[in-house]
Amino acid sequence: MAQPNLVPLSQLEQELEISRVDLLLLLRRLGFQPIRRGMRTLVTAEQAEQLVAHVGSGASLEPITAELVLDDPGQDNLPVPVSDNWGEAARYAQLRLLRERLEMLELLVRSGIELDSRQLCDLLELRRLPAAQPLEDGRVGFIRLGLRFSRSQRPGQRSSWQVGRI
Repeated sequence: MAQPNLVPLSQLEQELEISRVDLLLLLRRLGFQPIRRGMRTLVTAEQAEQLVAHVGSGASLEPITAELVLDDPGQDNLPVPVSDNWGEAARYAQLRLLRERLEMLELLVRSGIELDSRQLCDLLELRRLPAAQPLEDGRVGFIRLGLRFSRSQRPGQRSSWQVGRI
């Protein structure tokens, strides 16, 4: 089966001196389906001749781009109307995140699950943990948010942190 002669769209862009967008819109208007091969977009030589003839006949490209429907820039495209209450929504979101973090800390206290340093930093929203100091119960750790964070060292394992009440 013989391959039809194919012409790349980049060649047509240069010949016709129109942009790729206009060329693709013209293809669509004439009912041609471009052929895609990898990163290349091609049309048959017959379709290319018809395109050149159409553009050469003096048919303007104005109606092609007029088919595009653009949104009015002044029109709100958001599903929620913008108002001065966005500050309250942001504050509510921050409070909700704080509540979730506190619930997670409470769960860690009840379950006794230990976290590594990176996880604990993420939970407390810290870049690095505060310096560990001797606590009243003889363990090493720090106190934050009314909770005691104790370091657990086990031979052959990384240190982990246990959350407890003061």
